[in-house]
Amino acid sequence: MDIATLAGLSLPVIFLLFMGVEAFLPSGRAMPRVKHWRLIGGAALVVTLAVNALLPLLLIPLLPDMTLIDLSRWGSWAAVPVVVLTTFFTYWSHRTMHRFDLLWRAGHQLHHGVARVDIASAMIFHPVDVAVQVLMTLLAAGLLDASPEAGAAAGVMGFSIALYQHWDVRTPAWTGWFIQRPEQHVLHHERDVHARNFGDMPVWDRLFGTYAPPVEGAVALGFAPERARRWVAMIAFVDVNRTEGRIRL
Repeated sequence: MDIATLAGLSLPVIFLLFMGVEAFLPSGRAMPRVKHWRLIGGAALVVTLAVNALLPLLLIPLLPDMTLIDLSRWGSWAAVPVVVLTTFFTYWSHRTMHRFDLLWRAGHQLHHGVARVDIASAMIFHPVDVAVQVLMTLLAAGLLDASPEAGAAAGVMGFSIALYQHWDVRTPAWTGWFIQRPEQHVLHHERDVHARNFGDMPVWDRLFGTYAPPVEGAVALGFAPERARRWVAMIAFVDVNRTEGRIRL
């Protein structure tokens, strides 16, 4: 079995492990209960994994040689710089999605509509949003001329980071120097605030002035219930929360 296949098969296992720990060691943060929430998260995982699997097959043959730094000899170790560069790109793509209404309603609002930050919510993304994340990873891997094995490993690392920052457990403070903790990420999901903690790695928020320190208490998350239920409208690019006040950079 090649590394890319093994990496792909590992993702649902990692998802279930995170979810299992969360079930037994919840943070205690107050969040609204949603019927069949974990099943909804599992269904969203299937969609996310499908886009992640199929889109590279379509795009990689079309991409030109764009090597900036040749790390092909690093083997799987090149996954580390690929992830770091990807998080730089996704910081800016993420921040842009929050800044402009067209990009916001073209996908990212679906992720922010839910009033929870946990493992199930970590996979609730519009396919357009997932496609942007895939493109950022492919761009980083192409610029560094990373091997397919490194690209696969980077995908697993990026997936795990996304789960970690949505994990509804108490996390060690020291991890916040390297990746965004859920205690920080809840501030990013605060209702009607589009101004902080955009990066998967806090270094980018610190550098570009959008960092906010972690909090332990409850935060008002997502959209108001009557708006959060409009999933079909959000998938169809309708801005369901447009009339609410928004705090932006």
